[in-house]
Amino acid sequence: MATLTRPAVERNQPPEGPFIVINALMRRLLTSPLHTLVGDRIALMSYTGRKSGRHLCTPVGVHDIDGGLVTLTSSRWRHNFQDGAPVTLRRGGRDLFLTATLLDDPDQVADVYSALINRYGYDKAGRRLGVRINVNRAPTHDELADAARRSGLSVISYQDHNT
Repeated sequence: MATLTRPAVERNQPPEGPFIVINALMRRLLTSPLHTLVGDRIALMSYTGRKSGRHLCTPVGVHDIDGGLVTLTSSRWRHNFQDGAPVTLRRGGRDLFLTATLLDDPDQVADVYSALINRYGYDKAGRRLGVRINVNRAPTHDELADAARRSGLSVISYQDHNT
């Protein structure tokens, strides 16, 4: 009898129904004076859909890394940033006008995830990064790159418009 084993790292996708409600509440909270309740780890990203041309607004987790900001995602909206696109990131009550660029090369994605897992500790990083770590140690670079290929784990990096 074959034993099924889980990969070292896999995407942790929350159920869609509650997620829709939570996102709606977060949009209101992040644009209110009560935004301080969530600090600067969650921001509201506003952008224009690449194909639809619609104005879109979604709450995102934001991480400081190497002097810049990143968002980790496997959501479909990430494709809006394949070639870079302007965004407004409302973080900590301030609007930042940035360019967002999709990084989906598995090795680059693994590097970012690895740095953040090391910062937060592998036992706490999963929840903060939206992944499930199924090993009792920090995942290797190859395990993280495999998760990026399998699950579409990606990184949105933000740059100043002037750079």
